Amino acid sequence: MSPFPADQIPVYYINLASRPDRRKFMEQQFERLGIVAERIDAVTIADVGAANADPPKPLAMTPVEIACTMSHEKTWCRMLDAGQQFALLLEDDAVIGDGLKAFLEPALCDGLQPDLVKLETFYDRVRLGRAVRHVSDRFGVHQLLASHFGTAAYIISATMARRVLADPRLRRMSIDRYLFTRDGPVIPHRGLYQANPAPVVQLQFYRGDKSSAAAQSDLKRDRDRRDAKQRPPLIHRYSDTLRRIAYTLRLTAHILPDAVARRQKRREVPFERDV
Repeated sequence: MSPFPADQIPVYYINLASRPDRRKFMEQQFERLGIVAERIDAVTIADVGAANADPPKPLAMTPVEIACTMSHEKTWCRMLDAGQQFALLLEDDAVIGDGLKAFLEPALCDGLQPDLVKLETFYDRVRLGRAVRHVSDRFGVHQLLASHFGTAAYIISATMARRVLADPRLRRMSIDRYLFTRDGPVIPHRGLYQANPAPVVQLQFYRGDKSSAAAQSDLKRDRDRRDAKQRPPLIHRYSDTLRRIAYTLRLTAHILPDAVARRQKRREVPFERDV
């Protein structure tokens, strides 16, 4: 029998056993909003072992990034094993707005049939297509037509989870690059959406009180050390330019048939408490 109520899609949150502060942070928010969520024990660096991508490669993953990707894979497998068609995944540094609960109503996914719905903001300037749904008269659900980092909060379909798990490219780049940037194979995609405003923001980007120790990010420290040690060789900068060109061509083909999408300009996606 499912532990989730019938009026809510499944919610999973990824949390390291070594971060009880973040577990408390998340569970206090779930209690406040009346959300039923299942904790997924995050994969650790020790679980990964010495595995790592070749550091000189432009998209090489740090050990923490590998563990993060494997944690998302673990969650997708949990979802599929339970026979769930859609689920919300949260990382344990997600600041959750009151509006999130409206996105958990099964009717939204049943009607939209999305592959991915990104529910957080990184405050990047992104290109959005037309709003295909409205939620609670406060949020638009738009096609996402540009890179927008972050995997702290997204709804995923079983179809997309199976597709990604079968793709060997997943282990060649971080999970947020794979799902939500031009480096990965997903953007542009007809089933990819962005909530605007976003009902979730990562604690490190939250513009309110960040006194909680949960704001300390192991992943950010790991990435900062990696980036400080290396500068991509010239050949990799050329490769990045070629990826940009290929992405632009794909995007152009994607939006040309849509007159509304053609007129859209890049804009910052706010967190719901910013508006």
